[in-house]
Amino acid sequence: MSTQLRPLSTSELLDRTFFLYRNNFAVFAGIAAMAELPVLALRLGNSALIVIRHPVPILLASLIILGAGFVALGVSHAGTVIAVSDVCLDRKPSIRSAYAAARRSLLRVIWISFVVTVAIPLLIAVLAGFLVGMVLIPLSTGRTGAVPVAVGVVILTGFGLSCFWWLPRALVVPATLLEGTGLRDSIDRSKLLTEDRRGRVFVICLLVVVLTYAITLLCQSPAYAIGGVHFIRGRLIASHTSAVLLSVGAFAGASLAGPLLTIALTLVYYDGRVRREGFDLEVMLANLSSVPEPAPVSDTI
Repeated sequence: MSTQLRPLSTSELLDRTFFLYRNNFAVFAGIAAMAELPVLALRLGNSALIVIRHPVPILLASLIILGAGFVALGVSHAGTVIAVSDVCLDRKPSIRSAYAAARRSLLRVIWISFVVTVAIPLLIAVLAGFLVGMVLIPLSTGRTGAVPVAVGVVILTGFGLSCFWWLPRALVVPATLLEGTGLRDSIDRSKLLTEDRRGRVFVICLLVVVLTYAITLLCQSPAYAIGGVHFIRGRLIASHTSAVLLSVGAFAGASLAGPLLTIALTLVYYDGRVRREGFDLEVMLANLSSVPEPAPVSDTI
C-alpha cells in the first residue's frame, strides 16, 4: 500500500490516522499489547496479593504499576512511530522490525518522554496552581460556593498552562526516534515543525485523546457494572472479579486505542517536514536514484 507524502489538512490528518490504523491494525495493536503485557501481569499480581491478604503497601504498589505503565507507554510509542514511518516510506511494517529499529533508542525515548510529558508539565501545573491559589482561595473564603469554584479555576489554570507548554513539544518522540536527536535538539525540532500549526495539533490531540479514553472506558465497563451492582447492594469494596476485569479492560483499551495518538503525532511530524523541508521531494528523489538503470542494448546480432 502506497501512502503518498503530501501536505495534509486537519481533517485529512485525522482520516489518514484512522486509515493507517485500520489497515495495519494487527501491527499497531500487537506493538501496544506487547508493551502492556508486563503492566497487566503487575496489576493481576497485585490483585492476587490482595486476595490472599498479603500486606502490600498501597502507595508502593501504585507507584510500581504507574512507573511500569509509563515505561510501557514509551516502549509502545517508540515501536508505533517506527511502524508509521515504515508505512509512510512504503516499507512493510511489522512488530518485529518496529521493535528492532526502536531498540537502541528506547532508553532515550523513555527519558525524553518523561521530561517533556510528565516532569516539566507537572512542575508548571503545580507552580501555576499554587500561585493562582494563593490569590483566589483567600479571596473566596467565607463566600458561599466560592471555594469550589476557586479550586476549579486553580486546577484548570495549572492544566491549561502545562498543555500550552507541551503543545510545541508534542513531536519530541518522532523527532528523537527518526532523527536520533537528544532532548534539546528534539525539543527544537518539535517547536520548528509545529510552528504556526499548534492549534491544529491541539485539535487533533483533543479529539484522539477523547476517543482513546472512550474506548478504554468501554473496555472497562464490565468492571464498572459489577462495581455498581455491589455498591447498590451496600458493599463498598469492589469484588476481586471486578478488579481483574478492570485490569484486563485497561490492557485491552491500551492495546486497542493507545496507538492512535502516536500515529496522529507521527503523521503531524511528517506533515511538518513536507511543508517546511520538502521531505516528499527528498523521498521521491531518493526512490528515483535507487531504481537500477536498464541494461544497455547490444547492437550485435
